[in-house]
Amino acid sequence: MTAQPPLRAHPPEDAGTDHSSSAARAYQVLRALLELGPGAHPLSDVITSSGLPRSSVHRILQSGVHTGTYTQPKYGHYAVAPTPQQAASSDFLTALPARSPAISEELGHLQRRTGQVAAIHSQLLIGVPTRVCVEVAHGRRSDFAAALSAEAGAAFRQAPLHVDAAGLVILANLDDGAASAPILRRIRIQGHAVTRAPLAGWSMLSVPLRRGNILVGSISLLAPEAHLARRTERITDVTMDAAAAMARHLEHVRAIRHVLPPLVQAC
Repeated sequence: MTAQPPLRAHPPEDAGTDHSSSAARAYQVLRALLELGPGAHPLSDVITSSGLPRSSVHRILQSGVHTGTYTQPKYGHYAVAPTPQQAASSDFLTALPARSPAISEELGHLQRRTGQVAAIHSQLLIGVPTRVCVEVAHGRRSDFAAALSAEAGAAFRQAPLHVDAAGLVILANLDDGAASAPILRRIRIQGHAVTRAPLAGWSMLSVPLRRGNILVGSISLLAPEAHLARRTERITDVTMDAAAAMARHLEHVRAIRHVLPPLVQAC
């Protein structure tokens, strides 16, 4: 009689699958995106920030896109999906082109050129006039992350227009009587505003952002107080250059929108 091999117990269905490890990797990817800041980020940046293999990060992000946790506004770029409350609030903004690659590229170029933190704010004029951060590029500066407490982060994302430079430069360029105040007249003439930033020890320099004659928001550069004080003139020049480049793109987009309807009718 042929000897039979000993029976072996069947492994449980989830043997070999480390669910706790899978969950940890998913949270690492989420944390990486949150640390990178608002807006969409290249897959390579998420990989570097999370410290996970490319295949794992890509799989987690794609799963998140399918479930609505993440968005993929363009190929290879991912962002944390807004909550329903955030999505509703965005309807009241003086809208920039949503997730415009060209605008994001110019903002990133400003950040790399200065080595500081660059941000775009737009105005919310319903109720208390407010400026709201719509995109930020910080180059993963550790000192910026360290200074960004919960309170400072909330103020950086949203605050009344009169609180700091990002809002004051908007207020100074609105077509209403508020701009008659001496400080606002000075800001309008100089073309920029400088105040303390919401982060302790940091300053903020802001310039207006326009689409043609329409004020759509402000561009700000945040830097440690001593650094900005030493380089105010140069930082003003490069920030104005970035605003001009973005304005050209916004005007180009508007021109295309005006041309397309007649072209469609002619087809």
